[in-house]
Amino acid sequence: MTVNSTISGNSQPEQLYHILFIISHLQKDPNGKYQKLRIPGTYISLASAKSAAHQCLFDAGYEREWFETYETSQANGNNEDDGQVVHAVATDGSTYRVRILTTPSIIGKPVSTHEDGRITTDLYFVIQAKTKLEEEGNSRDINIEGIFTSYGDAREYALRVLLDAGNGLDKESFAQYEETGPGQADCGYGDNVLVHAVGNNGENFLISVVKGQVMESVRLAEAAF
Repeated sequence: MTVNSTISGNSQPEQLYHILFIISHLQKDPNGKYQKLRIPGTYISLASAKSAAHQCLFDAGYEREWFETYETSQANGNNEDDGQVVHAVATDGSTYRVRILTTPSIIGKPVSTHEDGRITTDLYFVIQAKTKLEEEGNSRDINIEGIFTSYGDAREYALRVLLDAGNGLDKESFAQYEETGPGQADCGYGDNVLVHAVGNNGENFLISVVKGQVMESVRLAEAAF
């Protein structure tokens, strides 16, 4: 695919639109504790992100008839509408969600884009997932805390996302705090999860580093799974 431009300096857009592809396998994990999160694209145009999000499941190799439920919406990627574009449930109860999450343009380095507005530079996302136990089950908020062009920078940032010495927040501020050790890819709470913490009010925090993947990579990974 041909790259047609580089975003840098004053030409950098104010906002970026990220596609989140979230899978929950409820038969294996009834409480939804573990979710598989992929980011198959980041776009500089909301229209392009919406178009890609509606095609996301099909580009990943899924077919419409595999789902008992398949619902779409015209989400705008903001907090008010949760950014959800596709909600699908397979015959085995597994749930597939495609969201558009909008962030400021916080990459900080020049990146290249395809003519459809998708950023083609490799990106690594620091993701915070916060889970609260509610009457109707677990509610999980997912936010992008940082975007980097190298895994090392993203990992370093992820390990200190929840800590703030200036405000007196350290590991002892949490009822439970676990982090991955040197050379390890996760701390035992799901793929790419580097930090797991439990607040004194019972909230669970999962901090992970996720590399952006084009849909062909996602399709191959899902086929293997």
